[in-house]
Parts: sequence; structure tokens; C-alpha cells
Amino acid sequence: MIKRDILTTDLLYVWSQESNEVYSDIHCHAEYELYYFICGDVERRIEGRRYVMTPESLLLIPPNSVHEVTIQSTRPHRRISVHFVPELLDDAERSLLLELFHAPLLYYPEVSVRRIGFLVQSVLDCKDMDEPLQKAAIKHRTISLLTHIYQLHLENMVCTAPKNERIQAVLQYLNRNLREPVSLDRLAREFYISKNHLNVVFHRETGTTIHQYVRIKRLVMARQEIRKGTTAEEAAYKAGFNDYSNFYRAYKAFFGIVPSDKVSEWPVVGERCGVLGKDRDKVCSVNEL
Repeated sequence: MIKRDILTTDLLYVWSQESNEVYSDIHCHAEYELYYFICGDVERRIEGRRYVMTPESLLLIPPNSVHEVTIQSTRPHRRISVHFVPELLDDAERSLLLELFHAPLLYYPEVSVRRIGFLVQSVLDCKDMDEPLQKAAIKHRTISLLTHIYQLHLENMVCTAPKNERIQAVLQYLNRNLREPVSLDRLAREFYISKNHLNVVFHRETGTTIHQYVRIKRLVMARQEIRKGTTAEEAAYKAGFNDYSNFYRAYKAFFGIVPSDKVSEWPVVGERCGVLGKDRDKVCSVNEL
């Protein structure tokens, strides 16, 4: 059973979901995300950090970060997710409020007493408004939500998940060299660790393999280039793909559309940000990197 409530605009996408399904998915998208968790049995992993979600909590997800959600039981779970692009804010607002995402993977437990749940819901409620009131309300309500979160940040009401320092170093290396060929041999030499052990630890900490991680990041990078008007072939090359046919298949499998399709609008939930579910290995064949 799944119940959804959705608000879609050019600059912001909000969806509320209630479900009792058990599943695990890996996501990646170029937008900022505020993930408000209401109840359920859910674990999140983002760029090598693990969060066991508690009721009435908030997780900030930076853009272009690979993150996994695992629904661990059929106990009903509810959450609201707010995705937005920086163009929603003016320059001064971006400079201040987007700082929240610069210290990645920030988790705020028990935020109900600070009206965060009410403010998140108020953004979603804009779906019932007519233009141009909706446009104004979305901007002001989102800013109000972000300023409240910023105040929590200043009050140090934030938790940082434990991390594996070596895997964090590997992730930083991969993100600095996304366009370069990926070699397990090179990574093993760089970080003084065997290839097998590196694969095991990386998967345990991130929920995916090194090759899958790089492929997801490259696909999102290519999507951003296409949104800017770059041709699909050039975008694939800029993102580090050496074979366009492999890129085409991976892009279609991950985003649910082909590279030439319009990407300026939000797709439906699941497709909109790029999802790998049970068939994730088909998208990220090691031999195609």
C-alpha cells in the first residue's frame, strides 16, 4: 500500500509518501534535499555514512551525493521529501542558507518541537494554491523552513554519523577524479589495501560497489550537462564515458528516459532523481567503465 501527495514546480519538487512495503534503493540527484522522516523502520546511507532514522527527524542530503534508503520492515513508514534547486533562492539567500549542506550528511533528531514538521507540510500544502500566489508562497515557506534549520545548526542540534575514515578518503579521491578511468589496482596501491578488502569495506559502508558509485556520479554529471544544453554525446564524454552506447543504456536504465528526452521538468517519483533497485548491477557493469 502506497499513498503519495506531490507538489511539482520548475524550482521545487515535494512528495509525501506513506507505505508498508519493504525495499532498498540507491538514489542520486543534482538537487538539494530535505528528508523529513515521520515514522517507520528506515535506514539511510549517504556517501559512506549510516543513519538509523528516528521519528520526527530531518536529514539534509547535499546535491550529487549517492544515497540509499532501506525500508527494513512492513511497519508503516511515512516521510516527506523536499527537493529544490538553488535558483529558488536569491544570491544572498544561497550564500547563507546553502551552507547547511556544506558539512555533508547532517542529521537533526526530534525536530517536532521546533515546528520543522509543520513547516515542511506547509511547503507541500502550496500545491492547493493558484498562481501567482503559489509561486510566492513556495519561496517564502521554503526560506522559512531553511532559516529554522539554520537556527538548529547554530544551536548545535545536529548529529554527525560515524564514518570510516579510509572509505571517506576513497570517496574524496573518486569525486576528484570522476572523469578519469577507474582502476581497483590503482586504488589499492593508493590506499595500501587489497582489492578484495577494499570492495568489501566500500560496499559495507556505502551500500554499493566502487564501479556502481562512479557510474551513478557520472550519469548525474552528464544529466546536469544535458540540462545546460550540451549534446548528449558531449555530455557523456565530459562525464567520463568513453563509449556512447554504454552511456545510452546506463542513462535509460537509471533515469527511465533516454538522453535526448527533455530533462528540464521533474519526472515522476522514483525516476526523477535516478534510482537503482534490485537490478542495479545491470546498470553498472564493471567492464563498461
